[in-house]
Amino acid sequence: MKTDNKTRQSQINHYKKLFDKYKGTPMAVSSESEAHKSLRFTKISQIFLNENKIQVHDVGMGLGDYYEYLKKTFPNKIIEYSGSEIVEEYFSETKTKFPESEFYLRDIAEKPGEEKYDYVILSGVFHQRRDSTIGEWENFAQNIIRNSFKMCNKGIAFNFISPFVDFYQTEVYYCNLPKLINFINDDLSRFFTLNHNYPLFEFTMFVYKEEYIKSLYKEKEFQKYFKI
Repeated sequence: MKTDNKTRQSQINHYKKLFDKYKGTPMAVSSESEAHKSLRFTKISQIFLNENKIQVHDVGMGLGDYYEYLKKTFPNKIIEYSGSEIVEEYFSETKTKFPESEFYLRDIAEKPGEEKYDYVILSGVFHQRRDSTIGEWENFAQNIIRNSFKMCNKGIAFNFISPFVDFYQTEVYYCNLPKLINFINDDLSRFFTLNHNYPLFEFTMFVYKEEYIKSLYKEKEFQKYFKI
């Protein structure tokens, strides 16, 4: 994918180098280990644990590792999986590996897909800002989150590196939590969950559509709390 967008091109360049250098290992998608990757997937999958038939779209799908995790972990659930990616090498390999699924080579930061899914998942997408400024990266991330939210019927799940760390790397993005929460409330929904209770220096966020939350609380006493 050729692009004039500075932040997007920086991401493509970074992950293409990882793919070429570490193909066949977790580092090919910038994951420290299988254990790290599995824990992220476990936490992000909690958004749909109580459902048995769902559509999941994986933005920044990498090599489709999340799809393999879903098949292995939830053999009794009916999960329709698809994904989007900006790195052509990832896209081509994943499309060949999983011909039964639908994959897109596109930038969700530019515009949302026209199709809708129950849940949109973004795992590890916002960790590496590389040579983008913090402002550029936050704008890029917000565009991806905003457009991903337009593509879901129920909710989105994503993770960020926590600001509460014992290290600092200049090319990593440490989330500004108040800014993120205000963005979510102002632009997306007041219905969200933040999970910061696991070993990694990161957190997982779920943001839900108001229509979906309303469908879970049908009692008349609760209706005044919804705008729709």
